[in-house]
Amino acid sequence: MSPRAAARLETLGFDKVYDYVPGKSDWIAAGLPTVRQSPGPPTAGMTLRAGDIVSHLGERLGDAARRARAEGKDEVIVVDDRHVVLGRVRGAALDGGPATLIEDAMRPGPATVRPDTLLETIVASLGGAGVASTLVTDPDGRFIGTVYLEDARGRLGQPRADAAGR
Repeated sequence: MSPRAAARLETLGFDKVYDYVPGKSDWIAAGLPTVRQSPGPPTAGMTLRAGDIVSHLGERLGDAARRARAEGKDEVIVVDDRHVVLGRVRGAALDGGPATLIEDAMRPGPATVRPDTLLETIVASLGGAGVASTLVTDPDGRFIGTVYLEDARGRLGQPRADAAGR
């Protein structure tokens, strides 16, 4: 079971949830330093954009949306108390009832990548799906940041397809 799935089960009241923690591959997937002769091809961990708006279960949608809009964002990442990604709220969903709990407005289980995911892979995946960004988590499902298609294309020296970066 993934760490994100385990975290979500815990928030739903399950008390016996287990998570397998591997070794070296986890270290590399977390984007932690390794000894290499060269930096290698560009990865998600090299292309994170700062400034994501994070919300926790129990927060009201109106409060999270106000924080997001104040920062010029149209997305809120929902995490648990360990910072494990549980969902995200984007676009028009942020305009829902202000008293709505964030967990009732979020889209659960968003797709994520690890910091060691190659940018070429991300560009192919996001560009093919018409998606502008993807979340980056460590192997335990903890939120690290967001990679935007336009940033990934720029780092790879590829032209943007249009003004939205798709």
